[in-house]
Amino acid sequence: MSTTSRLRGPLAAGLLATAVLTGCGGEDPADDAAPTGAKASEASAKPEPEADLATGLLGADDFGPTAVVTAVSREELEDGAGESTALARGAEVTPAECSAAVQGTQPDFSDFEDVAAVSAVDETTATIQMLIRGGPVEGSVQQLADTAVRCSEVQVTAPSLGQVVVSGVFENLPAPDLGDDAAVVLYTTTLDLPDGTQGSMPMLLGAVEDGDRLVFLTSLPANPTGADAPLDAAAFTALLERAHETQAAALD
Repeated sequence: MSTTSRLRGPLAAGLLATAVLTGCGGEDPADDAAPTGAKASEASAKPEPEADLATGLLGADDFGPTAVVTAVSREELEDGAGESTALARGAEVTPAECSAAVQGTQPDFSDFEDVAAVSAVDETTATIQMLIRGGPVEGSVQQLADTAVRCSEVQVTAPSLGQVVVSGVFENLPAPDLGDDAAVVLYTTTLDLPDGTQGSMPMLLGAVEDGDRLVFLTSLPANPTGADAPLDAAAFTALLERAHETQAAALD
């Protein structure tokens, strides 16, 4: 199986989780007001060109010696968002108040000034890192942490899933003190199959808000049909810290 094919499921899953992050972000209306006085003079000055966002991504060495590391284009991210939207279309969510979190509109990357991403896959784990700059970033990390409290357990049925019932459990994990805000969440999905059997898949989600940038990291089993090894939350959190440090050093 090609690396691209192996990543399609993890990428869609990561983007589905990103919808929780970006779907409820907002901008201060005051930011849209026309500048006056000194502010108008500052606005008229030609801004310094921003550094290439991709320079803030983790390098191949950060993911370990056996990982296959691949850049993920904006187009691939948009394709993955489309797949997740299709999966969630017509879904019924219990409890109903969590419907917005599960079915929330996929992140519209046109809302953001810049997006860069990289994937890394080894024998047991698939990891995706995204950097997002500009747009509705503020408050998005707190939204993820709040979702794990308000919608700690959800159940989803959808026409696209046939007879399969999907249950999800969110759990906040200890998060390091990074940037303006940080969160680490364990999200476990369980599939109740028509033949009476079950399958489950854990996924670790990590996010850091740093000014107008969002660092997003997700990790899950490389083979979703059979967990080869449990996810290492401590190693994941350490990687999130490294991801924050790397982008800050490159982009601040």
